[in-house]
Amino acid sequence: MDSETESDHELWHLIRKGSEQGFRSFFDRYHATLYHYGCTLSCSADLVEDAVQDVFIDVWRLRNTLTPDIVSVKFYLFRSLRRRIQRSRASLPIMQELSQASGLGVFSVSLSSEAEHIQRETTQRLAGWLHSSVAQLPSRQAEVITLRYFEEFTIAETARLMGISEKSVRNFIYKALCTLRHNRPLELLG
Repeated sequence: MDSETESDHELWHLIRKGSEQGFRSFFDRYHATLYHYGCTLSCSADLVEDAVQDVFIDVWRLRNTLTPDIVSVKFYLFRSLRRRIQRSRASLPIMQELSQASGLGVFSVSLSSEAEHIQRETTQRLAGWLHSSVAQLPSRQAEVITLRYFEEFTIAETARLMGISEKSVRNFIYKALCTLRHNRPLELLG
C-alpha cells in the first residue's frame, strides 16, 4: 500500500498491528502539521518539538491500546499535543519562553517557482504580513485562526480541542478577523 494514498484510519490500524512502516508514514504525514500548530501554543521551539516527539512516542508505545474505531486521527493528535504543551508550559519559566518568541515561525508558505515574478512578490509580501499579523494576535485568537482556517477543523472540533464553548470560538474568530482586516496592507490587496 502506497503511504501517500493510505487514509489516516488505515495508517492507524497499521500502527495498532505494530507496522513500523505504517508508523513512519504516519509520522511523516503529521510531524510538520503538529509542529506548526504547537508553535501557536508556545514560543519555545524546543518545547514544541519535544511535545510533538512525545505524542508520536506515546502513539507507538501505546499502539496495542489505541482506540480501534477512532473518529478523527488528526483531532486526537492535536488534542494530545495541546495537552502535552499545556503541561510542559506550566514547568517552563515564562521569561525563557518569552525570550524565544522572536524566532517564532507559525506558518510557512511555499511559493511556486513557476508563478510570475509579480505574483510571487505579492504572495511573499502578503505571507509575511499574515505571518507577523497572526503572531501578534492574542494567543487564543492565533490558536483559533490556526485550527479553523489552516488546519480546517470545524468550530465544534476547535471548541473541543481548546476546551471552550463554540460561542467562544466564534468570538475569538470574529475578533481576530476584525484585527486582521483592520491592519491589512492596502497596497498588497489592491
